[in-house]
Amino acid sequence: MIQGIYTASMGMVSLMQKQDQVANNLANINTTGYKQSGLFVKTYQKYLSNDLLQPFANREIKADEVYIDYSEGAMRQTNNSLDLFIKGSGFFTIMTPEGVQYTRNGNFSLDPDGLIVTSDGSRVMGTEGYIRVERNLPIHISEKGEVIQNGESKGVLKIADFPRPYKMERMGEGRMRPLLPDSPEIQSPGYSLRQGYLENSNVDIIKNMVQMISAYRNFEADQKALHAQDETLEKAVNQVGRLS
Repeated sequence: MIQGIYTASMGMVSLMQKQDQVANNLANINTTGYKQSGLFVKTYQKYLSNDLLQPFANREIKADEVYIDYSEGAMRQTNNSLDLFIKGSGFFTIMTPEGVQYTRNGNFSLDPDGLIVTSDGSRVMGTEGYIRVERNLPIHISEKGEVIQNGESKGVLKIADFPRPYKMERMGEGRMRPLLPDSPEIQSPGYSLRQGYLENSNVDIIKNMVQMISAYRNFEADQKALHAQDETLEKAVNQVGRLS
């Protein structure tokens, strides 16, 4: 009976964590370059070693790992010369106050010094440092990230990639960094940039809504099961053992 209460409560905790992931996905439907996340929940049995008389296994339900879906989002045309879409794998490399980070959000602009920056002012990195351009001249960016102005190359945007499967952590503002500090950057196996386009979020609205409803109903079922077992335990303690 105690085992049943424990199992139901553990299931409720996992469902709450799953609901948090779904809610975060739905809140970022319109966030450029956002990658939806999910939760692996595993059930396993833990047996006492060399104890063949163990009456039952300790069944636990717990959150195993939060995963990120890195599939490519849809392309949206903006006609802004500093809006960039990465077709294929890879990330833009940016310098933030917390160090080098990576993003798929190519919504860039120029700061007063003519440096290419993100919406929060972080500098976008090129293969040889920051890229500086003239603010009042047209900018052309090639499929491989070469920034050309007035027929002159100003630098090449640094598109970084990492070994698969990706092991990244979110840093906010659509930015990520490797989970392991020493994870090496590698050259993207294939990408091309589209100037004047942005990448939409890859959140599947219908799938996430279904998951939210399912998690809510399962939470209610676990809650009812917990209450039922709690009432049964109360009767066992206060009534069954009572002497007449």
